[in-house]
Amino acid sequence: MRAPSLLRALVVRLTIVVVLALAGSYLLLYFEFREGLWGLEGQSIAIQVQDLRASIVSGTGPPRLELPRSLQEFYSQPDTLNGYQLLSADGTVLESGGLSAPDLPLPVDRGGGQVVMQLETDALSGNSIMAAALDLDDRHGQYWLRVVRNLEDSESLVAQLMLGALDELYPPIALLLIAVVSVVVVTVLSSLRSLRAVSHQASMLSLHRLDERLHAKNLPRELVPLVQAVNASLDRLEADYRVQREFTANAAHELRTPLATLRARLESRFSAQELGDVAFEIEQLARLVEQLLCLARLDSQEQFQFAPFDAHAVALEVARELAPVALESEHYVTATTPNAAVPTHGNSTLTRLVFRNLIENAIQYTPAGTSITLSADAATVIIADDGPGIAAHAAASLFERFRRGPNASGPGAGLGLAIAKCIMERQGGRLSLDANAARGARFVMEFPEAL
Repeated sequence: MRAPSLLRALVVRLTIVVVLALAGSYLLLYFEFREGLWGLEGQSIAIQVQDLRASIVSGTGPPRLELPRSLQEFYSQPDTLNGYQLLSADGTVLESGGLSAPDLPLPVDRGGGQVVMQLETDALSGNSIMAAALDLDDRHGQYWLRVVRNLEDSESLVAQLMLGALDELYPPIALLLIAVVSVVVVTVLSSLRSLRAVSHQASMLSLHRLDERLHAKNLPRELVPLVQAVNASLDRLEADYRVQREFTANAAHELRTPLATLRARLESRFSAQELGDVAFEIEQLARLVEQLLCLARLDSQEQFQFAPFDAHAVALEVARELAPVALESEHYVTATTPNAAVPTHGNSTLTRLVFRNLIENAIQYTPAGTSITLSADAATVIIADDGPGIAAHAAASLFERFRRGPNASGPGAGLGLAIAKCIMERQGGRLSLDANAARGARFVMEFPEAL
């Protein structure tokens, strides 16, 4: 399953927040504009009330309205949304004009000569009706003068205005959204740059670079504790690794001298025939000690001296030295490309150990009559045999320390191939087993080019 992307998550979430913020701003403007429009509506009908009040005529009978021509034309327009009513104290309509107003309730309290505003809903049409009522005192009694306005189109007007404005604002809003998303992406990328730098540092750590630590410079504060915890773990690992390495090196070093002394004393007192297998076991123990010392040096931070040399020429020298040993066990070592050259840059002494381990393994773990061939191609040296080969399940752990193959019955501790692989890596090269070999085992050593 593919791991989730932090960059994608941040960009998507921040973009959603920006879009919601713009939508919320638009709705806020819509309601604010609507409230403002309703305020203007209220001021407008309040002015109409005062204009109608000036048109009231009192006489011997109840008051009546004598509208000037301008107001008559205003209230007589087709589909007018405005209307007026002159009502008695009990709500009886004495005179009306314009909008056929529904049966609206009168204000609960009299306004004391002030306009009382009402917002009601027409029970029949469901439209919002705004009414402005003014109480009047006449010698014939108390009356109400009321102006009504149908707000049916008010919200529609607001919506039309807002949508019209939005049509004009589409390009700048789109540009604003693109700019905000771009800023978000750039900000997230710049914030993650330091994290990628720390990840690169962590990928470069190895057993040979345990003294290095991750840097917390320019990291977000939230990530600093994680880097500090990793560095603390590296401190503990380095300390434990040093203790283990020093123990191996010291133990091997301390064993070397007693073994050499023991072998010398035994050889001075007994003949080779009398010693028998004891001499062989001491020799194997001494070889194991030397291998442990070699591993300790390879695992340490010791800098080996590197110089140009011909890797194929070194391999030929080792093959000549081991040829008599191979003949004793009826093995045959041959060079298929004797005139080839593989110039490289490294430590020739350590490289000799690589070739020796590989050829000795081929002699030891293959049956009599096996042919061992040495060849070179470009920057590689190949040691192959025509023996039974190495099973696939054993090849996976072939280069692990103290790991021997399932058919290994002779002497050895399972360190030869591990040492060979470590030497090649310390020189910038590579040792691998060719899984596509048609027959036998085929080890390929890739060397770095000469400087």
